[in-house]
Amino acid sequence: MENSEYNMELSTEPQHIVPEQETSLTLTLQKPVKLELSHEQKIHLIIVNEDLSYFNHIHPVETIAGYTVKTTFPASGKFYLFADYKPEGSPQVVSKLEVYVPGSAPSPAIYREEKLTGNSGAYSISLIADEGKFTSGHMMIDGILKKDGAEIDPATIDDFLGAKAHVVLISAEDKAYIHAHPEVENGRYKLHASFPKPGVYRGWIQFQAEGRVHTTDYVINVVQGQHHIGGGHAEALKAHH
Repeated sequence: MENSEYNMELSTEPQHIVPEQETSLTLTLQKPVKLELSHEQKIHLIIVNEDLSYFNHIHPVETIAGYTVKTTFPASGKFYLFADYKPEGSPQVVSKLEVYVPGSAPSPAIYREEKLTGNSGAYSISLIADEGKFTSGHMMIDGILKKDGAEIDPATIDDFLGAKAHVVLISAEDKAYIHAHPEVENGRYKLHASFPKPGVYRGWIQFQAEGRVHTTDYVINVVQGQHHIGGGHAEALKAHH
């Protein structure tokens, strides 16, 4: 959730970022506070571009200057950075930051069709809405994990950052952010998700199998649910399990 009590600032080196060249990111909290480990890291930093065709999940480490990490931006244009962290004694917080990479941005991706199966190497995960369709408000999603086309139990794969999978969902329209960790029940992923409103969402699932981290991606069309969630920010609807 966004919390105005914790204000995070971002600086970059170089100040003018060049695509495909290493950039150092430093995150500093205006209010000095200790951060607790959350899924084995103090900060999970999710980076996406404006059309949500690019996704990166990295972990700044604590330095004298703040929390620092090196990365590269693949192209020019606007990028959104979601810093996900837990101040000591407080609930989980998400700070939404923006970076502009100078130059001419590529033509934006347009998502005309749902993509409910994501593939990585020999593995795939397919998403199934509990009630047949993805709806705004709270809902349940099943995730079916397969290897070489045969269903396998997610409980049998490695842990990745203290969970069997990490799920990030971001709305195409206003970049509302959801970060969730599914349970594993009866051989499948079970994910509680709260979509703040209808629209197109991009999704990514990260998991580790046979020592390799896999990322699968999705396009989800969310329709109006019976129980509309009014007011508040989407960041307040993150489902941490």
